[in-house]
Amino acid sequence: MAYNVLKGIVEGSVDQYGDQEIDGVKVFKNTISASVFYDTDAQSPCATMKDVAIKNIVGGSKGALLTFEDENTARASDKLTFDGETLKTNTIHAEEFHGSAANLVDIPADKITGKVHADSIRIGSGLHSVHGNVQVNCGAGILAEEDGLSIDLSTNGGLTVKGSKLAIDLENMDKINISGQNLSDNDLLLVSDISHKNTTSTTLLNFYESYVSHKIHQAAGGIGDVQIKDKRGFTATSKLSYDLASDTLKVDGKVDASSFKVNKSLYCNGAVYNNIKTIASRIYEAQSEDYTLLCDTNSSPVTVMLPPARNNAGRIINVKMTTSGESKKGTYPVVLKAVEGAIDLTDEMIIKTNHSSRSLQSDGVAWWVISSKGK
Repeated sequence: MAYNVLKGIVEGSVDQYGDQEIDGVKVFKNTISASVFYDTDAQSPCATMKDVAIKNIVGGSKGALLTFEDENTARASDKLTFDGETLKTNTIHAEEFHGSAANLVDIPADKITGKVHADSIRIGSGLHSVHGNVQVNCGAGILAEEDGLSIDLSTNGGLTVKGSKLAIDLENMDKINISGQNLSDNDLLLVSDISHKNTTSTTLLNFYESYVSHKIHQAAGGIGDVQIKDKRGFTATSKLSYDLASDTLKVDGKVDASSFKVNKSLYCNGAVYNNIKTIASRIYEAQSEDYTLLCDTNSSPVTVMLPPARNNAGRIINVKMTTSGESKKGTYPVVLKAVEGAIDLTDEMIIKTNHSSRSLQSDGVAWWVISSKGK
């Protein structure tokens, strides 16, 4: 390298022009200045301090990358290194990444912006990838539609959706007798088991034998015994029974009734007891239970008012005149009148002598004398 050198600061005194060959090492004792130094071997000007970008490096370790700190100063951080293959740092903030992210791990899902291809996601049970989209792998009874997942409800399957919840709809079911069949012992019922808080099933036979039969009143007594309500259920006695073979109601006791109707024949193998009553009032209206009336006319006449004939069709009333005094003939008569209808086509009938009697029967229109004794 050759220099033209003058002592002191002489601008432009050392340049590539007027070269002087210098052998050995030239040591400058004083400050020199030059507009440029020229490297003749490289055939280019030499850089000066004002042309150097970095004058100072702060920190540093093997593989550390330089970052700009301020004018002419760079920093070599231990937290930003590159060993030729791997770039290491704690945090990266970038607008975009290009290339494969196969080795990225522990990325929070809520920090990902944009779409992620389904093939890049570890999909669990029930999901699968279709053209890069995650879809539900529907099984039997599940439908995947644009609006979301739904249940595939079959027609007349007994299920429905009410208020976004699956419910049982018993009206949405086929009737059991649709094909001519009906209930049988082994048919099943759904039961909500309150004690175990779950839903179970039972057969109709078990439902009847284990529950219904213990709740209903069971028949008491023997075959044909008429059932009588008791305090807790039924009771029976052999004294009141019905014989299906002979169509006969058997009563070993008394029958107490306000009325008793026989459509055909009445057979009595024993005594017949009818009501008999003595009356002495001036006017007496026959009562519903009256059968025989003994009219005492010792003190005054007695008028017997017979009930309406149309309300007493078939009824028989017996009327006999008596006296409680010593006179055998009697003092006053007995007068028979009908509230409605006639008595043997007359408005009234008179019994004049003691111990005389009349038996009358209604045909539903009038009263007729069917038996008479005395005047």
